Amino acid sequence: MSSRIRTAVITGAGSGIGRAVAQEFANNGVRLLLVGRRPAMLQETLDSLGSEGHSVIAVDVTNAGALKAAIDTFANSNNGLDCLVANAGINPQRAAAADVDADAWGETLRVNLDGVHNSCQSAIPHLLKSDSASVVTIGSIAGLKGMVARAAYGPSKAAVINYTQSLATDYSRQGIRANCVCPGFVVTDINREWLDSLPSAKKENLEERHLLGLGTPPQVASVVWFLVSPSASWMTGNVIAVDGGYSCH
Repeated sequence: MSSRIRTAVITGAGSGIGRAVAQEFANNGVRLLLVGRRPAMLQETLDSLGSEGHSVIAVDVTNAGALKAAIDTFANSNNGLDCLVANAGINPQRAAAADVDADAWGETLRVNLDGVHNSCQSAIPHLLKSDSASVVTIGSIAGLKGMVARAAYGPSKAAVINYTQSLATDYSRQGIRANCVCPGFVVTDINREWLDSLPSAKKENLEERHLLGLGTPPQVASVVWFLVSPSASWMTGNVIAVDGGYSCH
C-alpha cells in the first residue's frame, strides 16, 4: 500500500472545485502549491486553508515553461512532489458545432487539454521519485456523453479522460497512479449566476437529471482525496463519475 501524500500541486485552485480540493488536502496535512491565473482568487484560497507552509503561483497552465519552473521550484523546496491534481479548465462558449467560435474552440482545447498535459509533463519527473505518487485529472460528464451546446468543451474533456488512461498505462508500473474524476453540474460562485438565469423549466430539468441534486465542490473534493489516499492504492486508469446520478439515465 502506498504511503500518505505529503505534497501536492493543484491547478485551477482559485475557486470552485480547485479551492475545495485545496481545503480538503490542507485539512489532511498536505503542503500545497496553488496554481491559477488570478492572484486575488488564489490568495482567497490560501487564506481559507487555516494552515501554513503552502505556496501560490499565478501562472497560466498553457504557459508550459513558467508552469514547469513553478513546479520544479516547489518540488525542490519541499523534498519532492507526491501528487498532481490537474483541475484547471474553462468553458467559454456553450454552442453547437456550427456555431463554435474559432477562438473559443482553440482556447478551450489549450486550457483543458494542453494545460493538463503541461501540468503532467512538469510533474512526472518529480512524481517518479515518490513512493506515493498520484495524478488526478478533472474531466466532466460532458466528456462521457454528448451534451447540448458542448461542442468544444465536451471533446476537450473526452480527451482528458483518454489522456489520463494513457498516463495510467505508461506510468502505473513505475509507481504513478492516474485517475480521472468526472463531475456533473457543480454549483460554484462562478456559475451560480448562469444557473439562476435559466428559465425555470430548464433549471428544473437540470436538477431532475441529477438524481441526488446538483453538486457542491466539497463533494467532488472528497472523492479526489480518496483517489490519492492509500485506500485507493489498487486504483489506476479509472474514470469516476461524481454526478449525483446524472450519467445513469
